[in-house]
Amino acid sequence: MSRASIRFAVILALFLLLAGPAFGAHLGPPSDNKGDGSGEATWRAGCSCHAASPSTSTLVKVAGVPAAYEAGSSYAMTLTLEHSTNAGGGFFLSTEGAGSFSWTADQLIRPEKDSGEEATATSTTSGITQSDYTSPAEWVFTWTAPSSDEGDIAFWVVGNMVDGDGAPGVTDNWNGLTFIINSPSTTTASADQTTRVISSGDASLFDQTVDEEALEIERQHALSEVVMHNGIVWFFITLVALIVGAVVQKEILERQYGTGPAHLDRQLAYPEGLRRSLLAIGTAFLGMTWLAGDSATYLWATAFFVSIWSTYGVYRTILAARTPPTVADMM
Repeated sequence: MSRASIRFAVILALFLLLAGPAFGAHLGPPSDNKGDGSGEATWRAGCSCHAASPSTSTLVKVAGVPAAYEAGSSYAMTLTLEHSTNAGGGFFLSTEGAGSFSWTADQLIRPEKDSGEEATATSTTSGITQSDYTSPAEWVFTWTAPSSDEGDIAFWVVGNMVDGDGAPGVTDNWNGLTFIINSPSTTTASADQTTRVISSGDASLFDQTVDEEALEIERQHALSEVVMHNGIVWFFITLVALIVGAVVQKEILERQYGTGPAHLDRQLAYPEGLRRSLLAIGTAFLGMTWLAGDSATYLWATAFFVSIWSTYGVYRTILAARTPPTVADMM
């Protein structure tokens, strides 16, 4: 093998070793933050390869959590992650071996990587993670309590919502959640099986209380805006129609009876026509500018109306200049 081939193989191997964790974490995070068994447990340290510290912008929520467990009983739980911009991600959940987890085959869940169990398993006594990138980020599983009283049991959850680019980055946001399920001896477990929802993060970003009165005020305001807008539009449409109708009628009557505008001397007609032409061109340009800039309808519509009216004024000025002068005009 040539030296160039050896160098290429070494560089490729280094690249794969360095890039492997970044591109492989979507199949579940490593059990520790070093990825070799010598680091701190991921469920305790968090997703530090994505960001150094947790972010409350990711909401970690577990539903179906009992206040206390009953030995040997099973509890259906739902883990949900939410983020305002990132649509999906993954998780790591551990009870440090207390009880066991199970799930259906359609759930993107697997035993933690260092458990030695198959990724396709549907139950485990170790921690659990996502088996692949999940969007929306929700997983349903069952936790079965230990067969005997083992005292209070801590649940450690880390949830990571990612931007989907396939590599760790500043736009990935993770958060942690820790809670306790009390032991049967702490309380009467059989009488305290009501479940609860426990979360960590800024819930105000997601769970907004609906204010019906505010919604109705907003709806009425929007309705009034529509009525006002339509009223103004139809008012001006009607006004323009009346003006156009009057002008057309006047033109018809003038042709029918052979009348027209009074004579206007050309020394006066030229500057008058020029002023009206400039006004027509200027307002037409202004109207096109407003229309292209998505300005209010009344702005560009008024500009076009003034432009058309000025153009008609130019036409009337030409007619007046061509009208033969009467005796009174020459006096």
